[in-house]
Amino acid sequence: MKDQMLTDKNPERRQWRSSLAVAALGALAFGWLTVAAAQDIANGTLAGAIRSSDQPCDRVLEKERLSENPPTWRVRCNSGHYEVTMKDDMATASAVVSID
Repeated sequence: MKDQMLTDKNPERRQWRSSLAVAALGALAFGWLTVAAAQDIANGTLAGAIRSSDQPCDRVLEKERLSENPPTWRVRCNSGHYEVTMKDDMATASAVVSID
């Protein structure tokens, strides 16, 4: 019996195990991609947040993530440098500070 478990010759069982392994790896990869996407923010969102604080910013040239909590970036616009802290919804800024 023990030898039979080690040398499982049932092709349906092997196929089921392989399918389960592929599904698990796919779920892990999807989860990782979802987290990675959630941590990034569009340049246009940052530029809009800067403009909504009455600072000029036509486009973001560079950005660097400074902090996860609160979500904060150092941003270089065509018109200056800013530190932007976003609200948890990642749609609006809670603080924009000019660092020029």
